Amino acid sequence: MNRRTLLVVAGGSVLLLLVALLAFRWGGSAQWTVAPSVEAAELTAPDLIGDQLPLEQAADKRLILSYAAKFVCTAALPAGTFHYGLSAPIVEQETQVLIHNPHDFDITFYKKAVIAPLEDEAPVAPGKWNELKLGPDYAVRINCDDIAFLLTGKQGATFAGTYGYGVTVEGFVVIGIGVQNVPNAAGVIQRRYAPVDVTAEYERSTEVMKKDIHYQPWWHWWWWKLPWQLGYPYERLVPIASTGNIDCRGMLYNALVQDVQREMAEQQQEMQATLAALETGRQMGPLTHTSADLTNTESPPALVAMVGNCRKLDASTADIDYVLLSNKGMTDPNPISAVPAQASQVAYPWYPGHWYDLAMVTPQNLDVDLKANFLQWQSQRWIAAGESQAVVSAAMVYYFPWWCGWGYWYWWGNSNDCTDIGVGAGESLDVESIAPQRVFMNKWPPIP
Repeated sequence: MNRRTLLVVAGGSVLLLLVALLAFRWGGSAQWTVAPSVEAAELTAPDLIGDQLPLEQAADKRLILSYAAKFVCTAALPAGTFHYGLSAPIVEQETQVLIHNPHDFDITFYKKAVIAPLEDEAPVAPGKWNELKLGPDYAVRINCDDIAFLLTGKQGATFAGTYGYGVTVEGFVVIGIGVQNVPNAAGVIQRRYAPVDVTAEYERSTEVMKKDIHYQPWWHWWWWKLPWQLGYPYERLVPIASTGNIDCRGMLYNALVQDVQREMAEQQQEMQATLAALETGRQMGPLTHTSADLTNTESPPALVAMVGNCRKLDASTADIDYVLLSNKGMTDPNPISAVPAQASQVAYPWYPGHWYDLAMVTPQNLDVDLKANFLQWQSQRWIAAGESQAVVSAAMVYYFPWWCGWGYWYWWGNSNDCTDIGVGAGESLDVESIAPQRVFMNKWPPIP
């Protein structure tokens, strides 16, 4: 078959197809009539990208464009803010939904937020629609604080103020835009669809410094006057033997006993109680004490020497840096009278002398008052255990959070391991363009 023959055959096929279509149009044989498919029906929907609204849809303004952007929000603890709890929330998750009007006319659209709970959780009603107008080529941004307003309807709502720190809320920000009434150059109103640009940004970051500070709870309280001031750093020269091992801590306690015998001789009852407390403190150490030795209700009063440095000056003298602390506070009973300076309704929520870890969030490159943070955190912990604010405030004046920042650390031998610092400066940013869906609404606009 040559080229001329192919053209003739093709032309004949086209002619037969035209004849068949004309026969169907003018009432041809019934075997040509078929019901339109679902796909064919969808082709009759208006062109959403074009400007002019098709005439057959002009009276029906319920067909809208709906943009649903996922949101996830978590408020982090502001750097430098005091936080009481076992875990400091330092991760920030922020969603920004950006809307741009690409047209040369004003548009009116509506926005709302919807929470997406887990399937086995109680359903949460969606927020109400809010109207917003946007000029030609203008843009607007919705952040997590705006989402809190859309969900609650409360003016000035913030996400942290609504849901708290460290709480993650997820759902959708919904943008609905219907038919716009746009005047042309002659002032005639035309109904137009107005698709907009919608982009969602998801940011996850930590921009603070988290410090884990290792410390021990102690007191610098005692019921009567002592030869030394508790919680105060001292330097002591003590004689040493010419041979054998040098027991720095033992020599220090021997010197402290001599202080008591010399300066408290006229207070026999107080002297004996002080000597007993020194002996109890001497026995407390990493190899000798048990948890029962340090409980705040059953253990006897102890004066504990925290040794910071012990160095040999010459063949007969050692130089010892130390601080004396107590395992008892003003809410404990006096060992002589059995009456506390101020009674406590509950036991301490910690064990004096035990090793603890305090997580604290601070701004980077900013001085902070560590003692103030210690006192606030421990006060809240004691109050949470059931003690009154008045008793805690009075007792905390004598509270001494012992950490290696004070310069002395005998107790557990952790002189070089008191602070772990984690610098949170990581950040991730994801951007997503949101495509519209065509949605028929029973009522539009959704609000009067």
